[in-house]
Amino acid sequence: MQFLHNKNVFALLLSQSLQSLAGVLVTIVLMVRVYRMTDSVFLAGLVLSFMSFASIAASFCISRVIRNLGFKKVLAGANLLRSVFTILMAYSVSHHGQVFFWVTLLFVFCFSFAGAFFQPARFALLPIIVPKEQYVKANGVISLSNQLFLTAGWGLGGLLTYAVPFEFIVGAAICLFVLSGASVSLLHIIEKGTDDGTAETASAGGIWKDVMIIPVVRDITVMDMIEALAGSVWSSAILLAFTAAVLHETEVWWGMFNASYFIGAIAGSVIAIRFSAFFERKMGYAIMYCSLVMFVLTLLFSLSPLPFVCALACAAMGPFYQVRDICQETVLQEAIPEQKRIGIMAAKNAILTPWSGVTYSIMGFVADAAGAKTAFITSAALYGVTFLIALAQPRLLHYRRTSK
Repeated sequence: MQFLHNKNVFALLLSQSLQSLAGVLVTIVLMVRVYRMTDSVFLAGLVLSFMSFASIAASFCISRVIRNLGFKKVLAGANLLRSVFTILMAYSVSHHGQVFFWVTLLFVFCFSFAGAFFQPARFALLPIIVPKEQYVKANGVISLSNQLFLTAGWGLGGLLTYAVPFEFIVGAAICLFVLSGASVSLLHIIEKGTDDGTAETASAGGIWKDVMIIPVVRDITVMDMIEALAGSVWSSAILLAFTAAVLHETEVWWGMFNASYFIGAIAGSVIAIRFSAFFERKMGYAIMYCSLVMFVLTLLFSLSPLPFVCALACAAMGPFYQVRDICQETVLQEAIPEQKRIGIMAAKNAILTPWSGVTYSIMGFVADAAGAKTAFITSAALYGVTFLIALAQPRLLHYRRTSK
C-alpha cells in the first residue's frame, strides 16, 4: 500500500484520529453529566439533537467556506474552535440549574457547528491525494486508524468517567483537538483559489437537484435516512439507559459496549483493506447484506439479558457495518463528479442532519415512554427495512466501478 508513504495521507490520518478521540471523550463526559443532572433520556438526547441541528446550519456554508479558505485552514480552524467550545461546555455543565443547561446546549451547538466542516473536507480531499484505484484501501486505512482511536476513547472513556476527575478528561480532549489542528500543517497540497471554484459555484444552484438525479446518491441517501432512525438508538443517552435500566449495570459496561463495537469495526476495516479487490466488484451486495446482519444482531442485543452476550453482539456488528460504510463512501466518491463532491456531500448532510436530530428525539421519546428495550427492537426492524430497500434497488445492487 504505497499510499501509506504519502505524507498527505499520514497528516489526514493523524488529524482525523486525534479529533475523533477528543470528540468521543467530550461526548462521554457531557452525556454522563447531563444524564445525571436531568435523569431523563429525552433531555440527554437533546444534546445529540443540538449537535445535529448545528450541522444543518454548517452544511449550507461548508462548500463556500472550504472553497474560499482552503482545506488546511478549515481543518485546522475547526479543531481549534472545538477546543475553545470544549472549555466553555465544561464550565457550563459543571453548574446546576435550567439556565446553565440551556447555555450548555448553546455551546454544544457551536462545538458541533465547527466540527461539521471536518467530514466533507476529508471526503473531498481524499480523492485528490490518492489515486482512484486505491480509494477502497485508502478509505479502509483511514477508517481503521479512526476506529483504533475511537476504541481507545470508548473503552477507556466510561472507566475514566467513573474513576478520573472530570477536569482531567476535558483537559486531555482539549490537547487532542489542538494537536489535531496542528497536524494539518503537515499537509502539502495546492490550495485552489476562489476563481478555481467557478465550476462548482456555477452549479451550486443545481446541487440539490443533483442529489436526486444521480441514482446511486439518491438510493444511498434514502437508505441513510432510514438507518439514521435505526442508528439513533445507539446514541450515548439511550445506550446508557439500556445499560442501567435493562441490564442493571454501570457506566463501565456502557463503555465496554461501545468499545466492543469499535473492536469489531477495526476488524471490518482490516477486512475491507485485505479484500478490497473483492469489494470493488461487490460493493452493492456488501451494502445490502450488511443491513441484513445489522437487523439480526440488533435484535439479539435487544433481547439478551446478559451484558456479555450484548458485548459480543456489538463486536459482531462492527465488521459488517464498517464494510458497508467503506463501500458506501467509495461508491459516492466515484459516482459524484470531482467538482461537485463538496457541494453534494454538504447538501446530503443538510438532508440527513436535521432528520438525525429528529430521530434522536423520536428514539429518546420511545425510550422514555416504552423503555430502552422497545427502542432497540424498533431499531432492528428498521435495519430490516433497509435490507429490503437495497434488495429492490438494482442500480445499487449491481453497481460496478465502471458505472457512471
